[in-house]
Amino acid sequence: MSADVATAEPTAPPSRRRTALRTWAPRVAVLLAVVATAVGWLAQPTGPRSGDVQERLVLTAPGPNVGPDGSVRLDVTATQDGFAAVDVVFATFLGTIDCTLQTTVRHDGDEVGSARVPCAALVDNVPTTVVTVPPQRESAGERYEVELSLAPGSTTGPSVWDTLSGPAVVPGYDPQPHRWDALADVVERVDRYTAPWGAPVALVATVLLGLACLVLLVLRPRWGLPLLLGLVLVRGLLWASLLPPLQGMDEGAHVAYVQYLAVEGAVPERSWEARPEPPVSDSLVVTTERMGVSALNPTDRPDYTDDAVRDLREADAAAGTESSGATTAAGYPPGYYGPAALFYLAAPDDTVAQVHAIRLWSVLLGVLAAWFAWLFAGELFRSASARAALVVAVALQPMVAHQFAVVNNDGLAIASGFGCLWIAARLTREGRAPRLMALAGVVLGFGLLAKPYAVMAALPVAAGWVLGKVAHRVRDWRALVGEPLLAAGGVVATYGVWLVAAALAGIPGTTSFPSDPADAGRDPITYLATQWDPALVEIRGLWVAQMWGSFGWVNPPLPEACLTVVGWVLLALVAAVVAWAVLLVATWRSRSAEDVQVDRLVVVCLASVLGGLALLYGVEYLYFRASGLTNLLQGRYALAVVPALLALPGLLTQRLSRGRLGATGATWLVAAGVAALSVAAVGVVVEHYYL
Repeated sequence: MSADVATAEPTAPPSRRRTALRTWAPRVAVLLAVVATAVGWLAQPTGPRSGDVQERLVLTAPGPNVGPDGSVRLDVTATQDGFAAVDVVFATFLGTIDCTLQTTVRHDGDEVGSARVPCAALVDNVPTTVVTVPPQRESAGERYEVELSLAPGSTTGPSVWDTLSGPAVVPGYDPQPHRWDALADVVERVDRYTAPWGAPVALVATVLLGLACLVLLVLRPRWGLPLLLGLVLVRGLLWASLLPPLQGMDEGAHVAYVQYLAVEGAVPERSWEARPEPPVSDSLVVTTERMGVSALNPTDRPDYTDDAVRDLREADAAAGTESSGATTAAGYPPGYYGPAALFYLAAPDDTVAQVHAIRLWSVLLGVLAAWFAWLFAGELFRSASARAALVVAVALQPMVAHQFAVVNNDGLAIASGFGCLWIAARLTREGRAPRLMALAGVVLGFGLLAKPYAVMAALPVAAGWVLGKVAHRVRDWRALVGEPLLAAGGVVATYGVWLVAAALAGIPGTTSFPSDPADAGRDPITYLATQWDPALVEIRGLWVAQMWGSFGWVNPPLPEACLTVVGWVLLALVAAVVAWAVLLVATWRSRSAEDVQVDRLVVVCLASVLGGLALLYGVEYLYFRASGLTNLLQGRYALAVVPALLALPGLLTQRLSRGRLGATGATWLVAAGVAALSVAAVGVVVEHYYL
């Protein structure tokens, strides 16, 4: 059996060269993955870039169709030099059109450029580039005429969407041969709305420090914990700097909660809609508008001019902070928001600065979660290298990085889940564990002080506790009854205190569902039918796209190729779990002590992953029973299981190979893949908001 989980060595030690190859090749794969992904992304051309001034598209209704007997003429005014492309938002009527679109651009009657685009290539309701032209050096303030017509043989054309400010036309500017040619502009744009740790020198230093921590963690796994915490800290600061304020998932609602708590000294309630104050303060409204949060993707970004920055500061200074706080986040317990309010109060009286200050609390929660992941990895692997591999993979998981960089109470729930995983793995080795169970209750209780779905962290704890008691043949009723009571006491001492306080204050919770009295078709079979289709579109959207890489307001996703690879890897992992189950049954009586412990750890990981998914679907079924809707789940709700999910490939490799292959190599390969996704994710954010 490999020394990854147990200490026994193979009977015939491999050669020194073979040992070096097995030791270093998977580790080097992490660094190669980072370098190759970064260089590959940077070497790509930028294409026409967004201007410093955004169009702020908010669609209203489709305009007239582009017909075979006439053309549609549009005007677009360049806001800066380097005009080079035209994007148009079309209504394609779900693929019913059959045409080739001809686009011609003129300036003062002279043709600047033209192009033909098959209408099948037009994406419904999303800006599509219909023509590129040679960059116009002195285009700032100039008006260009855009004519859309159908090529001969076309029958039915698309229509151009109207917006609040006219037809949905977006100019593009100044393409560069490589993305690295635009990095200086990216850094300058980031600096417009960032915190001091996102200023140009600090941003470059953060990237270099993060790379240094990663390289040392790969080369010197025994230095693991301080390097891991350093890596996670700079990861959080980098993501918090790159995401413009309020562009994180549901960030505006969570900032509104923090602001209300800090200003009014009270917890907001969803039921306060009747109060005269608006649910969101004027200061947040002003900043949300200037950040373009509600605009059409990809125009949902701020303007990057000096005038825009000055205008935001002046408007924000004149806006008030009064509100009812009755947003979608209102009613959550204050476990996350209480400390966040202290960060808010410590910031200058400026909404952008306050958002960045609150994000620091999420970054620190990410450091706590990383420490829990380190402890969990230590319970799984005695090999320092395997332990370092797992924590690298967890630290670089893209959606984990996103959630620990924005204002969102998910951070506390995820950290709680990581802590409970560590305790669960430790419990498999313990016959009597009163202190661990009490600690599990406290950690779980703090998670519940963030969001109710944090209760899923109790499942691996229960599995680890049962496995430990069975392994040590514990029959003492004081342990069998007393330890669960201690865990319950930990929950009562944390979450229970809030429930009592909320009841005394008359504050309603967030567990109620919208009600629809119709009861037809609400049975479990009908619900399961809504979740299944042969192409796995629903499942893939939740547990691949949303859980692994759909950033901002779920609109800048990882490239489709990345999501496809993740999907196939997860299917392979499912197949490996089935193979492990067959092996477990076949070798039940012949397992070694090391096999048994690996199996226990696999069960804990599966209790976290499969049990967590089952619980989430169970909650959504109750939601479906009450409302008839099936839109409750989001992939990020399962991020607390990430360490367990990423640990399974290493554990299963070791178990299925009967010890001939250790967990270290497989776990480093997982870390390499996640590291590549992490770099791609940063590229997606940069592309979406700054190019």
